[in-house]
Amino acid sequence: MILGDFLLELPEYDVVVSSTPTENRITCWIASAEGKKFGVRAKFLAQQTSGSLATVFVDGVSCRPYVVPPGWVGTLERTYLSNNYFQRDLMFSQLELTDDDSMLDDRTSNDIGQIVVEVALGKYTLREQVVSFQNVKDRTLRVREGKVHERSKKACSHRVAFGEEVPNQDPVSTFTVIRDNSPRTIFVFKYTRLDILQAMGVAPHTPITAETETEDYNDENENEVIDGPNESSPSDDVKPLARIRELEMELQRLRAQVEDRKPSHVKLEHGGSRRKKAVIEVIDLTED
Repeated sequence: MILGDFLLELPEYDVVVSSTPTENRITCWIASAEGKKFGVRAKFLAQQTSGSLATVFVDGVSCRPYVVPPGWVGTLERTYLSNNYFQRDLMFSQLELTDDDSMLDDRTSNDIGQIVVEVALGKYTLREQVVSFQNVKDRTLRVREGKVHERSKKACSHRVAFGEEVPNQDPVSTFTVIRDNSPRTIFVFKYTRLDILQAMGVAPHTPITAETETEDYNDENENEVIDGPNESSPSDDVKPLARIRELEMELQRLRAQVEDRKPSHVKLEHGGSRRKKAVIEVIDLTED
């Protein structure tokens, strides 16, 4: 998965691999960020003797599949929803909830919270008919993005939203893949906020020192600051300073433990502290 305007790869947490005679499934968690664009990056590292059909589903909505010819090796990216006429960027947004019980049985929300990539093998062949690009003004790309009942997705804070419609300039493939009986490969990316993943014990806690170091730097310098793609991924310049601060704090903690274990230098006798007896000197002021 890739996130932000710079399309940086997201870390994957709690990866689980399972296999059946019909599919190979890889499931993991990723951290979503509200208002950030995202995409799916698929790498074909080895040549296949068959054609491949790679399809991305976002919250259950199917994106246009990639048709991969036999023997092809490379990287594919899907960052938008499209049809023959328009495309809309993929992004994360806040999940809006409602207490309207009429929407409690709405099954369209079942797939909210996960992004699925399905790769199927089959025969690579020509399409029977190619759709033309006529009457573009009469075509739209509409997707249902309504509210969700509050009891249907309690642990989900985000959902996939779509950007404004823009003309789609991608050519229509003249080929397709007729699936065979080969096992499918399915990647499931479950997503939610990073702090929720940390509370679940799925993602490690982000060191506070990295954020503090960045804030200190920004306060002392009035230069223009470029907003990074992910708050949880500090720049390479900040990481060494954050690590130094973290080691210093660890050293102070260990020193404190050593000091607590040292024997006391003050010896108490009979439960009381040692005190010097008071000495009173009497000066005779009388005259002989």
